[in-house]
Amino acid sequence: MDLHLTSEQTLLRDSAAKFIGAAGAKVARGFRGQELSFAPARLREAGELGWLGMLVPDSANGLGLGLTELALVLEQAGRGLVCEPIGLAAISAAALAQARAPHPMLERVTTGAVLVVPALQEGAFGDDPLAPRTQVAGEGGALRVTGTKAFVCADGADGFLVSASGRDGPELCYVARSASGCTLAATQTVDGRRLSTLSLKDAPADPVPSRQSSRSAVDALHNLALFALSAELLGVMEKAQEITFDYLRIRKQFGKPIGSFQALQHKAVDIYIKTEALRSLVFQIAANNDPYRINPALTAAAKAKASEDALTVTQACIQLHGGIGFTDEHEIGLYLKRAMLLSSLFGNAAAQRRRYVALAGLTA
Repeated sequence: MDLHLTSEQTLLRDSAAKFIGAAGAKVARGFRGQELSFAPARLREAGELGWLGMLVPDSANGLGLGLTELALVLEQAGRGLVCEPIGLAAISAAALAQARAPHPMLERVTTGAVLVVPALQEGAFGDDPLAPRTQVAGEGGALRVTGTKAFVCADGADGFLVSASGRDGPELCYVARSASGCTLAATQTVDGRRLSTLSLKDAPADPVPSRQSSRSAVDALHNLALFALSAELLGVMEKAQEITFDYLRIRKQFGKPIGSFQALQHKAVDIYIKTEALRSLVFQIAANNDPYRINPALTAAAKAKASEDALTVTQACIQLHGGIGFTDEHEIGLYLKRAMLLSSLFGNAAAQRRRYVALAGLTA
């Protein structure tokens, strides 16, 4: 699929590609098992480039850009195995900017001085984002949140955007990491980073209201999260494909490049088709949806496809590398591990298919 980008979008994509030039497999491998799984200075650099505030309106000192620009940056982040949570920070900044008066944390989030991440998921198999079990009580700015959030990317986080059920339906709340009643329990992931279980017991929170044009703040943030992960998974697939196709051209067997063997060509075509199909879906959503009002069925479809196809593609890429692909020394395995992590966040392919069926009103 050929993208018809404006000159500004092309410059943005090129600057993102330059940014990931200092990342890559070697840097990602270096963060494995570390207490902090990314470089705060790099996150601040992304803030200085304006990426963390790209969805924040001009009126709140953001760039006021759209989903296409977000997808272009996160596609490159996926290609470079960037460890800094650029996507999660950017969508959190967008959520904090929704109200008539932006949240006090917004400016520090958009500059990368602090990190705020979503805490929406409660179970391993995908939940209804609009019916969280976490509860919020109180009125105005005196809210208290009680509940548990799972699989939170809490490394280095200074605060969380927590979904909770209130008197009038689902509400989005900001909870500081240092708040009383807020505890974290971390678990190692397959790619060497950590996910945390966030436990809240009467933790003080600030309300994060929705825009008048959006369905709810929780729904808007959840759909943004699914879209951001889909775009990053696209980048993971693209780079894994690129590495593998280069290997097929240079690796020889029986005096011929192994890419000349028909069986391997068939598998390579399958990889290419899956990658291009996801690219088409991601940028179709980006071109036809407002950041605060994304079609929830389309984002569920994109995340379902991205989660399933990213695993299929990266597994096939390892197989096409033969024995070297199974070693830890080769970088192709890091793309499979990153795909495994991203595909599970906010619900895997099966969970997203169930959500799509419900949203689209389909029956078995």
